[in-house]
Amino acid sequence: MNTVFTLFSFLIAITVLVGFHELGHFAVARLFRVTVLTFSIGFGRPIWATRGGANRTKFAIGTIPLGGYVKMLDDGDDVLPEDRHGIFDFKPAWQKILIVMAGPVANFVLTFVLLAMVFILSNSVLKPVLGEPRVESELYAAGLRGGETLVEINGRRVSSWSDIRWEMTRFSGDTLNMAVLREGASTPETINLQLAEQDLPLNWDVIGIATPRIELLPIVGRIERTGTAFQSDLVVGDLIVSADQKPIATWTDFVQLVKSKPGETVSVDVERDGRLVSFPLLVGLNKSSEGRIGVAPDPGGIVQDELIDRDGITVVDSIIKSFYRTSDLIGFTARMIVGLFIGDVGLNNLAGPLMIADQAGKTAELGLTAFLSFLAVLSVSLGVINLFPLPMLDGGHLVFHLYELLLGKKMPERVIVTAQQIGMICLTGLMVFVIANDVLRYLGD
Repeated sequence: MNTVFTLFSFLIAITVLVGFHELGHFAVARLFRVTVLTFSIGFGRPIWATRGGANRTKFAIGTIPLGGYVKMLDDGDDVLPEDRHGIFDFKPAWQKILIVMAGPVANFVLTFVLLAMVFILSNSVLKPVLGEPRVESELYAAGLRGGETLVEINGRRVSSWSDIRWEMTRFSGDTLNMAVLREGASTPETINLQLAEQDLPLNWDVIGIATPRIELLPIVGRIERTGTAFQSDLVVGDLIVSADQKPIATWTDFVQLVKSKPGETVSVDVERDGRLVSFPLLVGLNKSSEGRIGVAPDPGGIVQDELIDRDGITVVDSIIKSFYRTSDLIGFTARMIVGLFIGDVGLNNLAGPLMIADQAGKTAELGLTAFLSFLAVLSVSLGVINLFPLPMLDGGHLVFHLYELLLGKKMPERVIVTAQQIGMICLTGLMVFVIANDVLRYLGD
């Protein structure tokens, strides 16, 4: 069942991302009156197909859901004289450039929309309150002891822990400037940290940035299909009152008890719909031979309500925040990809279809906002990757059309064919590598 759910989530993700990408190509192509022969999500033999539109375009879903394509009328096709105006090759170079760029741009637009939806739907956020830093950390040396509110990071305002994580992820350089509002203070204090080279990428423990200790109510928010709880009478929404005749006040209390009972059966009392329900619960084992049942808490059931901003953000603020976050994501993704080519980022960081499918399933189980956030990141990656000047990618086609625009003549056909053959070999090799990397990663787990 879990495999089916993961596969279903993966197919939704691929369909949305690839479909939107190809829709960008399709829309601009039709804007310039280019005849589109095929609009396909996936490759190989179609499992579904239909025709429609003024040009009787074939819309199809292929058997291999690892991409898609828009096939436009070209000079090599058998074309009637009255239809030659719809040939892609005969269009001005600037129009061909816009048609090619429309795919990645569509992915960036989709990212913007998805992130705006995430911000709008996020009714509650964890306030940017710092937890207690390690004694050996730089923030401890600066006099911070936990409970302070982080206001800015390098001039960028933060209003939640999500903002903090993002700013720390995108950080580059050797100076970290933070504006911190201490408890009881009315004006922020600026803290400047000079980071040594060994601190990059940022080591949160060395710096001293820590999330506040959050205690959750013992409310079941999610039950994994692979855990022993899935076969028990436990249901989502249950408030755990006691376990093994011991009162349970927080989720931490429940976790600690479960960890101490590997392989045992414990008696659980839960409050459900205003009544007390009791039943036995078999405790399984994790990799460390500790007790595990495969449940997660309801993230909304927070004991320290003062740490939660439940007002959310306005629609206007969500749109503004989405714009900046999308821009940051594009830049960050581009730097990561460049890092792969120059060796600053290890190839083991590449995720293939198996890893993407796994993450699609996991984020979908976490809820709508988590899944939309995952789609947003994936959409940016698809757009940026396609802009790189590699044959067979949109960026490779852009190089050919820019050559035509600047020099006033098309690139020689033999050069294009050779480049595309090399590009196909490289992309095939890369696909084999990332799939093998996925398999090895799972075997290692």
